[in-house]
Amino acid sequence: MNNLLNFLFIILLMLFPLSGKAQQLSLQDCFEIGTKNYSDFKIQALKIEQSQKAKRSIASSFLPQIGISASHSYNFGSSINPSSNNREPSNIQSDNISIDFRASLIDFSKWSENNIQNYDIEIEKWNYEIIEMQFQMLILEKYMKALTLQEWQKSMQNQVDNSNQTLKRILDKVEQGKRPKSDAYDMQVIFLQETNDFEKVKADEHVAKLELLQLINSQSFQANQMVMSFPEVLFYRDENYTVNQNPSLQKTNASLLKNQAEQKQLQKVYLPTLDFVYSYGTFYAQKINNLSDTNFQFQNQLKDNKSQFVGLSLYIPVFSKGNNSQKSKLKELDYRILKEEEIKETKRLSDNLQIAKTKISFLSEEQNRLIAIEEISEKALETTASKYIFDKVDASNYKLAKNQLLQSQYNLLSNKIQFFSEIYQLELQFK
Repeated sequence: MNNLLNFLFIILLMLFPLSGKAQQLSLQDCFEIGTKNYSDFKIQALKIEQSQKAKRSIASSFLPQIGISASHSYNFGSSINPSSNNREPSNIQSDNISIDFRASLIDFSKWSENNIQNYDIEIEKWNYEIIEMQFQMLILEKYMKALTLQEWQKSMQNQVDNSNQTLKRILDKVEQGKRPKSDAYDMQVIFLQETNDFEKVKADEHVAKLELLQLINSQSFQANQMVMSFPEVLFYRDENYTVNQNPSLQKTNASLLKNQAEQKQLQKVYLPTLDFVYSYGTFYAQKINNLSDTNFQFQNQLKDNKSQFVGLSLYIPVFSKGNNSQKSKLKELDYRILKEEEIKETKRLSDNLQIAKTKISFLSEEQNRLIAIEEISEKALETTASKYIFDKVDASNYKLAKNQLLQSQYNLLSNKIQFFSEIYQLELQFK
């Protein structure tokens, strides 16, 4: 009998080993750590910065273009003398230097281009929100799974402790000759089965916590020392959640507005543009016998040969080979596709929202019933355990009462976890 007690003591050490300092981890901690470490957030943040850098203000799009040009050339044989504009049998060295200035005064398409760039930035920001929503939904799923196993393990631990105490009492009665050895064997089977179930849940909990840590890419926590807490209780009201707050739908709306701005820009291509042009330059030419006579003396060139040009350039589009018309039709088709996608997404989100609200209502109602079932199951187990100790019922009845309590505790825990999960999903998707 002493050997059996030693065996039980070893099993208990395996069940409840000495552990290091507990590491607290909340759902909000997971959100924050995951956002810092998840590479998709960093990539999308760079895309937002890229779109912001690509944007130009309306004023900057009307800034002038200024350039300097210079040329040095030779004409050999019969050539035109730039000074007299007559053809002569001579070799001519020519040099030209100019400063050119061009500024757009009227260009309606540039106003639409600025709006389009604003929508590009907005769409990238909504992409970031979508990535964040999807990632946090995945974290929520992993967190709730690990939390369920952690809390379920506590309930099973209580049952293992209870079975261990009952087994010790039965063994004492067997030693005293008050109970047959078969009762001890029956109780040992119950205890070992519960021990095995407990170890399995413990292993599943460790794997679930490890998956969560891998998802948020954290090296600061250890799965076997991590203690998870229930999420903060959120105030739930139906009217707080609408499909219009979903980032996927917001992105689609921004894409529709961008498409409309692009169609307006295509229409403005048919409008006239007006540019201001100014040029200041000088021309130098001289006769030479050969290349060795090249002369770069420009002392009087700017004074004697300078010239200036000032003008306005008006361009009125008349025909563009149908390119703009084709682009406009394609943009109209894109708009219709986006509109259908918006209708489809709105329907999907509305259905999901309605289902989630219905689930929350049912889960809330079921909670009170499950609490009552658990309380009755606890009393039933207490009564059956007392009867079993005094040999009023057999081990099968005792095991049945324990299983009923375990099932009621699991149902209550599952209901609570699902209730939290549904509300947090609403918070992430529709608020």
